[in-house]
Amino acid sequence: MKKVILTATFLMASIISIAQAKKIKVYLLGTFHFNQTDTLVYDVRNEKHQQSIKKLSDIVTGLKPDKVFIERMPEWENENRIDSLYQQYRKGALRKARNEIWQVGGRVAAALNHPHIYQCDHPGMYGYHYRQLADYANSHGQQDRLAFKGKGITMPLTSLVNDDSLKNAVDLLEYIRWFNSEKVQTSSHAHYINLYPQIGNTNVFNYDSTYFLGANLTIDWYRRNILIYAKILAQLDYTENAIFLIIGNDHVPIIRQMFRENPYFDVVNTEKWLGKSKVNIHAN
Repeated sequence: MKKVILTATFLMASIISIAQAKKIKVYLLGTFHFNQTDTLVYDVRNEKHQQSIKKLSDIVTGLKPDKVFIERMPEWENENRIDSLYQQYRKGALRKARNEIWQVGGRVAAALNHPHIYQCDHPGMYGYHYRQLADYANSHGQQDRLAFKGKGITMPLTSLVNDDSLKNAVDLLEYIRWFNSEKVQTSSHAHYINLYPQIGNTNVFNYDSTYFLGANLTIDWYRRNILIYAKILAQLDYTENAIFLIIGNDHVPIIRQMFRENPYFDVVNTEKWLGKSKVNIHAN
């Protein structure tokens, strides 16, 4: 009986200790890849967009994250490359680079006088899996599913708009706010879990190489993001008050879930610190 009481007391003390521990604030920012836009249509280096990026970066700088994480693989682009580039950035180089890594991540880290910028990306096989499931869908009458048609399939809100038109209709900061809104991220994440698993041989009594072919893409997507999360944890010493991650928008829902369910972190709702979007687009 004593042993049971002692064990229960120890467990309760551990739970209280975790609950009382100062949590690390996590600020997540989803983005599109600046350098993948057609410069004749949308160039983040023009004066209008630069003013918007400065406003965005000032907001993040005001959060005072202790570490800035970017979407680069540390084992490939280690300190011999990224860190040396970051040191050059601190001296004034790369200011015209179109990548969000430098336009936002480097700008914030340098403004806070951080000695380093941190990388956390991990490779995935999205292209490989998508080609396989697309080939299968096209040859087995499942093309409509890839067009977001069919039962139990969510169409991402980003597929309902002309992306170039929307980007040019609102300033970049407003576009980023829309991108990070709950409705956009929820709809984008949903098709990973309700569209792709419907592609391939879904006959549970006929297990072959195409059995739930699309589910392999979803598995790989979760795997990649969980490993990104693990790489962030590996670079923390838990003395941090806050961290900031800028990454492709579709990554955010899974990474946010990991941090939310870890009792040592406090994920701050992006709309609270970035502001709510005024863009109003709804799925039918």
